[in-house]
Amino acid sequence: MLVRASGSGQSLPVVPWIAVLDPGVTKTAQEGLYVVYLYRKDLSRVYLSMNQGTTQHLLNAEARGLKGVAAKAAALQELENESTLLRAGLSEAAMAGLLSEIDLGAPTYFLPRGYEVGNVAAIEYDPEQLPDSTTLSDDLTRLLALYSSCVEIKKEILATEPGRINTTAAAKKVTTSPKAKPPIFRPKSSAAYVAEVKAQMQTREPRHETLVEAFGKWMQQCGLVPATNVHPRDLTVDADDQHWLIEAKIVPANAEKVVREAIGQLFSYRHFCYREHGKADPALVALFSEPVGEAFSELLTSLDIEAIWRTGGRWEGNTPGSRASLLKAAQRASK
Repeated sequence: MLVRASGSGQSLPVVPWIAVLDPGVTKTAQEGLYVVYLYRKDLSRVYLSMNQGTTQHLLNAEARGLKGVAAKAAALQELENESTLLRAGLSEAAMAGLLSEIDLGAPTYFLPRGYEVGNVAAIEYDPEQLPDSTTLSDDLTRLLALYSSCVEIKKEILATEPGRINTTAAAKKVTTSPKAKPPIFRPKSSAAYVAEVKAQMQTREPRHETLVEAFGKWMQQCGLVPATNVHPRDLTVDADDQHWLIEAKIVPANAEKVVREAIGQLFSYRHFCYREHGKADPALVALFSEPVGEAFSELLTSLDIEAIWRTGGRWEGNTPGSRASLLKAAQRASK
């Protein structure tokens, strides 16, 4: 983690703060998500807050042509909207005892107001009666765990609901001499794990990981090159000059929901992971644990997405005519 503190500029802040940043998410308190200690203007209270960079939202508003008061109002509204979305994605257990609103006592100042509406969840302290070090440490550990959850929630919203959030979920990577990252196929564990979801605890069988692992191993057997070190994407596959982007889904009783999710995520990843970086469009593949039915298969191919599913011990599918087929490439290579 990185630690940043206020007061390092030419003037002292209205609201002093100490921020804890995940460098993979942000390296500045002006943008992204981070955990921060925020002091009230009169120093009568201090909050440990899961918060967001205010300046980034102001720049977004100005990029849309807004200026002055209008830009600040739009930035504050955008901050509040994102806070509400992130909070809604957290479980009741995760939010238990935390504050959704904080009061920094500086209503006429833009940055303090940004910190207030940018708060997702917080713990309040009286600086003159602070708890012991163990409690403070436990509170920080709890908020850092919440931090990780918020980053994942934000990534999911960006992938499945494009346009609802206008800021990134990870730090922008700047390189002077970019080098291709070697593909690594390292599927996640297929052991059962416990996941906390809204209002309940569930034990999940990670069939998703099993599906990715099985398909990736088949790709390797066919001489193609799968990679799982391509987060947030599930899997990519390369062969000669072809590149495929793959979204894997476990099919429930009704396939409609997972087909829709696959379409949204494939289009989102194509935009954010390829087009925004000036890369050529990948061939899109929706990978399913079982057949999704003729209607949904045709829907996918009409959108230029290859559908591949598992039938018993075989891989089958439906390929759009305008794209190189991953299924056919694997079948040819395995002969």
